[in-house]
Amino acid sequence: MPDISIIIPAYNDATTLGDTLRSVAAQSYRDWEVIIIDDGSRDKTASIARFMVDADPRFRLISQDNAGASAARNTGIAAASGDWIIFLDADDRLQSDHLERLCRAARAMPDAGVLHGGWRRFRRGALWWKPHPATLPLSPFETAARSCPFAIHSAMTRRHHIVEAGGFDPALRVCEDWDLWQRIARMGVVFAPVADLWADVHVRQGSLSSDSAQLLVNGLAVIRRGHGPDPRVAAAPGYLEGEAKEKLPDALWAFALWAVGAAIGRGGDPLPLLESVGEPVPGTIDVATAVDILEDGMVVGGCLRDGPWPQLWSKVGGGVASLTDWLDAHSRTGVLGRRIANHLESRIMAGLSADVTVTIGSVHQEVIDLSRGIADLILPGVSRLRCIVLFDGQELVRFERPIFGAMSGQALADDIRALVDSPDLRRSVVRGRLRRGPLQYWQAGQGRSLRAFARLWQAHRAQQRIDREEASPENAGLPFEDILDLVYDSAPGLFVAEGMSAAVERIIAEEKAQAAGPPPEADDVASVVPHTRPVHGVDIDYSQQSYWEGIYSNKDPWDYRNNYEALKYDQTIELIAGRHFDDVLEIACAEGEFTRRLAPFATRILATDIAPSAVARAAGNLRDLPNIRCGQLDLLTDDPPGQYDLIVCSEVLYYLADAATLARIAARMSAHLKPGGWFVTADANLLVDEADCTGFDWPHQFGARGIGAAFAAAPGLRMAAEYWTPLYRIHRFEKSTDTSPAEHIVGDTAHPLPARVAEQVCWRGGQDVGGSDRWHDFPILMYHRIVDDGPAGLAQWRTSPDAFEAQLAWLRDHGWRGLSLERMAQALQLNHALPEKTVLLTFDDATRDFLDHALPLLHRYGFPATLFVPTGKVGQTADWDGGYGDPAALLDWDEIRALKHCDVSIGSHGAMHLPLTILSTEQLVRELAGSKAVLEEELGVPVRAIAYPFGDYDPAIREVALQCGYAFGLTCFDGLIDRQADPMVLRRQEVRGGISLEAFAALLGPAGD
Repeated sequence: MPDISIIIPAYNDATTLGDTLRSVAAQSYRDWEVIIIDDGSRDKTASIARFMVDADPRFRLISQDNAGASAARNTGIAAASGDWIIFLDADDRLQSDHLERLCRAARAMPDAGVLHGGWRRFRRGALWWKPHPATLPLSPFETAARSCPFAIHSAMTRRHHIVEAGGFDPALRVCEDWDLWQRIARMGVVFAPVADLWADVHVRQGSLSSDSAQLLVNGLAVIRRGHGPDPRVAAAPGYLEGEAKEKLPDALWAFALWAVGAAIGRGGDPLPLLESVGEPVPGTIDVATAVDILEDGMVVGGCLRDGPWPQLWSKVGGGVASLTDWLDAHSRTGVLGRRIANHLESRIMAGLSADVTVTIGSVHQEVIDLSRGIADLILPGVSRLRCIVLFDGQELVRFERPIFGAMSGQALADDIRALVDSPDLRRSVVRGRLRRGPLQYWQAGQGRSLRAFARLWQAHRAQQRIDREEASPENAGLPFEDILDLVYDSAPGLFVAEGMSAAVERIIAEEKAQAAGPPPEADDVASVVPHTRPVHGVDIDYSQQSYWEGIYSNKDPWDYRNNYEALKYDQTIELIAGRHFDDVLEIACAEGEFTRRLAPFATRILATDIAPSAVARAAGNLRDLPNIRCGQLDLLTDDPPGQYDLIVCSEVLYYLADAATLARIAARMSAHLKPGGWFVTADANLLVDEADCTGFDWPHQFGARGIGAAFAAAPGLRMAAEYWTPLYRIHRFEKSTDTSPAEHIVGDTAHPLPARVAEQVCWRGGQDVGGSDRWHDFPILMYHRIVDDGPAGLAQWRTSPDAFEAQLAWLRDHGWRGLSLERMAQALQLNHALPEKTVLLTFDDATRDFLDHALPLLHRYGFPATLFVPTGKVGQTADWDGGYGDPAALLDWDEIRALKHCDVSIGSHGAMHLPLTILSTEQLVRELAGSKAVLEEELGVPVRAIAYPFGDYDPAIREVALQCGYAFGLTCFDGLIDRQADPMVLRRQEVRGGISLEAFAALLGPAGD
């Protein structure tokens, strides 16, 4: 019996069958049989087969009524006697060593049940379109559940596996081979690729696969089978239920896009196919992958003999437009179609030669030769212009511009001159024009009079004289300054349109006016907040009762119930919770807000303040609590009455005049504590204690750190606990002889900070990163969410708070300093070089977890941040991620405004978080200008930076961003920032979720090693 049975169904294939059979007969490996199934042919197919049968007994012919390829192959399987089976179509060809190489691979991989090579298409005898090399999938079943893993005739399969799987499904007109491979893979059979082995597909019109409707119906059926149970086979462990149901929509639409592309390639209408899919468009479609699939389908469907682009566009442009509109209307984001179309246009353009002038969708490529002049361009529907500038056939420059459907020759000439102008080029252009003579010049100059040629000649003669008289012509200035209109020869100015700059300025003005809105009503004007903060240069005697009475002339002068004060109260209670006190003294009780929280922990409380107004209000506010008595007490002059188990004195000790007074007060407090009693104080961190740390720059002699040291030195007291936050410390001292070390607790302040608090803070001591005498490349790190949980598909963009804290700790411990956006601007624009180990931390999208998780940790570790906000989505959700699960909540305007004094720079992330390349020029300008205008209106500060949403960027976007007033554009391109970095195309290192600290350090560049 032969090793290999080759099964060839044939139906009216007389023109190709002979070549197929001869390619088998020529095989170097000889132990095979060929079974030809004539499936009811009406031409000479049977005669050709009989000729080979008569010539070589290894060929056999079986004739049957027409039943289709699947039934014909099943007939062949039943008749086959080889251990291995290969299926060929009647127009396939095999290289002469094809079988020998497969058998060699079978011996080398005895466990393999399916061996397969790559496959490639041939058209009219020539290699055509993209080859598909053999690859090893991680899971053959996962691959086959989603797509056909290889061409049918590229595989050699053990016969018993085919029989066990049940052969081909006759109900499938197409995709029957895919269905078979899927069943065999579900059985757990080993698939093995054979490197550099190729099977050739001969492309021709009229094949079964050119029926896109049938292809789609059968293909979707096979995919659905792969994502559920299949009772036709005994599934291997793990495959009984098929692939995960959540993967089904992506798989269905990936195949549907190929079938739709094939229909578009043939000039067909894609809409009936799209409507027939019967599955909502998933929000997880990867645009680049979709374009790969769509382009392949269009090219195969179009079946042009030569290279497909740009010729194929005239055939497919209308279908692509229909597909774009349909996908936009049926996708959750409303922009999927435009994203795919834009990516497709860009890909096609990137592959075009430099001598082609063509329009592909919304993009136009114009080849301009300076020797021929520069014409006006009227390009309806075009928003991107790509120019390739030549002179005498040599390329000078390429550039891209956004346009509003047209661009004047004069505007083009101005751009070209700005990019390539030089004395040598001017001379070369003039000489070339003169060589062509007046008639040719007149023709190339688009109708200009011969007087232009005379001007050119006169200028040339004059320049020759200047060059002869000037010893160093290069020092004589630029030549031909008076005839630049002829050197950069544009159209004669008949074209009238609004220039790009004027249009952008008009739109910016409109967006600013819309952002400003109507003037506020009288009731909307913010009320005046009482002035309670210390001021440098103002001499205040804090010991005087009159000063404090002035403060309390306003009710609630400290805004006691804001989140900042409330959390501080809660943290103070944490340090005393778990113990009950008989007698408690509270000094500086103000209006009794904290006193009420203290009441459950005490039998008796004496709440005191220096200001009679405060004492009276406290008594009124606390009259429902019988264990509280209120009284007046001057900390400096009055001795507290009695002994206490707990004394609380917060946010007042830094008003004392000097260290000696503080030490005297500390000793007095110790004297009025019972043995084992506690003294608790919460105080602000001041720069006077730690000049390079975050704190308040108030004109006092000491802050929380100094107060803590003074009380720790007081007789009889020891520091038992310290609760540290970036803005204040809470200390607990115990009257005890115990010498055990203090408990140190690290916590955070409340967020968002009230504006009256935040605007007083000097973050990082009010200092930014210093300078260096030489340039050091630096990284910009890109984060999205700082949160533990979320959709699995978004894990890449999600860093847990614990991991984020570990990264910040690593940066701090290894000597890295955070960079503000303003300091980066100095480095890039003023060349104020940065020291080594500086990093800019950026966060895209402004999700709520930035405030909840990221900001507290940034403040704790002393790093500034830059947050990019999609202004049209503020207070809503990140709905662009809705295809993966519940979208994240975004910050609202109150929260964003609160950040501007919290060591956070704010930049734009567009208005609606759209991929910018899909937008028309006007939409692009409004997206960028509108976002900037809204941010500046809301924040009251200039906004100079934008992070392009999705990292979607092209040179036209750069130009528009500059015209809209941005100075910095941040991308998703990997890399460090070097001295030559384009400020509008800044690279960022993405911090992916789940990376190790070693991988994190590698993102920082050589300084992270």
